Amino acid sequence: MASATRLPLKPILFTTSLVLGVGASRVGLRDILLKTVTGPGKYRRIAAVLFIIANIKNVPFFWHYRVWAAILRHCLFSKPEIGPERGPSSLFLPVITTSRSPLYECDYNLHKSNSTYFSDLDITRSHIICALLQPGIAALQHNKEAKLVLDKDGKPFSGRWSIMLGSVMCSFKREIGIFEPYEMWSRILCWDRKWIYVVTHFVKKGTVKPKAYILGDRTWFGSKGYKHVRGDGKIRSKEVDEKSIFASAISKYVMKLGRLTVHPEVVLQASSILPEKPGGWATMSGPSGESTPDVVEEIDTSAVLVDSKSTEWDWRRIEAENKKGLEFAAHFAALDELHHEFTGSEAPALGKYPEGILW
Repeated sequence: MASATRLPLKPILFTTSLVLGVGASRVGLRDILLKTVTGPGKYRRIAAVLFIIANIKNVPFFWHYRVWAAILRHCLFSKPEIGPERGPSSLFLPVITTSRSPLYECDYNLHKSNSTYFSDLDITRSHIICALLQPGIAALQHNKEAKLVLDKDGKPFSGRWSIMLGSVMCSFKREIGIFEPYEMWSRILCWDRKWIYVVTHFVKKGTVKPKAYILGDRTWFGSKGYKHVRGDGKIRSKEVDEKSIFASAISKYVMKLGRLTVHPEVVLQASSILPEKPGGWATMSGPSGESTPDVVEEIDTSAVLVDSKSTEWDWRRIEAENKKGLEFAAHFAALDELHHEFTGSEAPALGKYPEGILW
């Protein structure tokens, strides 16, 4: 994602479109279509084309297209403009990504293979991070001008911006059948002094609808900006039938400038989605080049008493919601110590086998 946002995207898209346009004008598309659907062997050719179309999601390099489409949508064509007046209330809202499970993605039980959930997570995480944090990401990319992160001398810290995935965990509840459509609801769960945690639920399509959509423009080339649009959902209760949830996953991201770890709250505040807080939120002031500690901070519960009927997302309510998410993230972060269980050469191995059968 970081490499993609550093590229000159508009010149690349213009050049690619020009090359494809010129190439298409020199190719007889009509003749190719006729040769495909007529003549000897037409049924095999038609069957092959239909098979590819039905499994387009798993065609080589299509994963790259899906990721780039998510990044370009939010970072180039429809840059988010949530604004500080609506930003805090949007911080924990989900982005919904739709997909389905083609034949090539299924295992021998004709269910979506467990490994393919993780490639889907790459796509939906790209949507939530770019849609919500695009202003903060842009500020980090141009840190010399934005002066978002300063070194010990008060000068803008120089370094390449990057975002890295630390780990992913997925809990499977129910199978997704062949060609069954589903939705991925991804949102910010919480953050600590180093990581941003993203939670994703795989949900049966059409079972649950949001109360409303904050992002009104759902096209690439439509009007920019966010507006409140009435949703078409019928279910208003927070309680959702567990049979509608196929799986739940949690991922954690860290943002870097060079080798310096950027505190998540710095990016969140630069994206105008944090409310005013007495004393301010976290800053990057301090010794240059030192990463923020990978710890889960304790929050004084007496400082986060929230009126349950209040609709205002002030700093107390943000802190309370973040603390609730940290209770899950703390268990997830504890799994980082699992590598200490690797026995290595301390004990014999049961066996060593090649991946295939005949080689």
